[in-house]
Amino acid sequence: MKQKLTLLITVLLLVFSSLDSKPKRELRILIDAEADAKFELELWQEKPNETEATIAPKPPEVIQFQGNRITVTPKDDFEYFRIRRLGEYGAKGFWTQVFSTNVDPGSPLSVPKEFVAKKTMEPKPIPKKTATVISNDSFVIVKEKDTGIRYLAKDSITVSPTDDASGISEVRYRINDGQWNSAKSLASIPFPEEGEYKLLYFSVDMAGNKEPIQILDFIRDTKPPETKVEWIGPSTKGKGNVNFLSPASKIRLVAKDNRSGVKEILYSTTCQSGTQSGFQSFTNDLVVLDLKTECKGSFQIFYYAVDQVGNEEPVKTLLFQLGSDSN
Repeated sequence: MKQKLTLLITVLLLVFSSLDSKPKRELRILIDAEADAKFELELWQEKPNETEATIAPKPPEVIQFQGNRITVTPKDDFEYFRIRRLGEYGAKGFWTQVFSTNVDPGSPLSVPKEFVAKKTMEPKPIPKKTATVISNDSFVIVKEKDTGIRYLAKDSITVSPTDDASGISEVRYRINDGQWNSAKSLASIPFPEEGEYKLLYFSVDMAGNKEPIQILDFIRDTKPPETKVEWIGPSTKGKGNVNFLSPASKIRLVAKDNRSGVKEILYSTTCQSGTQSGFQSFTNDLVVLDLKTECKGSFQIFYYAVDQVGNEEPVKTLLFQLGSDSN
């Protein structure tokens, strides 16, 4: 607001054709300022005191507007006006001198120097409060029905306190119903065991200001799923308790996980002395007859499951012998 502003004021007398109508004054104000600047205009019936903090008996008419020009029609008994600039965050500039609304048409008036030379008072920025942040990357949200359950996908949680004023003195935290612990600045809290947890934590800055206690509920899942093979279709047992299957039989992989749930089952196949295929997601039962068309002799299926937080089951192997076409 240190740039020079010039206020041009023109008063025009407009005479209406009707003899009963009174002439109306049109006050055109042009300000040498930015097109998006904001101003406040006061129209007074009695001239306000410009040097003392006194208020005229009759209150003014107040008009706030944006832009560097405005046209107003003062009421008959409003004889004076003044303008001041409005800044950001409610800041207000100094009032101009008090002008008469009855100036001669085309008469330019300059805004007093103090209107543009002094910087308006701006409020001090509000300092950020002490806050402790835990990254969302540490968790996986698993939807169950209409709710989402938070699972910790890592073996620890890192709390990162911030304070823009005096700095962080310590971080205090408590796990479930345990004792309060203290750590300096950045704290990495381990959670190696599977289970349900409630973490309470807050930070304290150098001035002794305490952050409100934060509460985080989550589940730690460390155990991988378990996959089993189910045979679908006719089968029988032969000598030596050996299972014999029909070519129409199917192989189904079924996984179970007691915590976060199974995300997917992956499998790979290979013939005897052949090249193992890449792992792919198991979506449909494997038909033995289809496998028989790919290779002869022994056949292997490698499979494992992954849960929602990334725990992987050790790879398992299913080995079986494909018979000949003869009866």
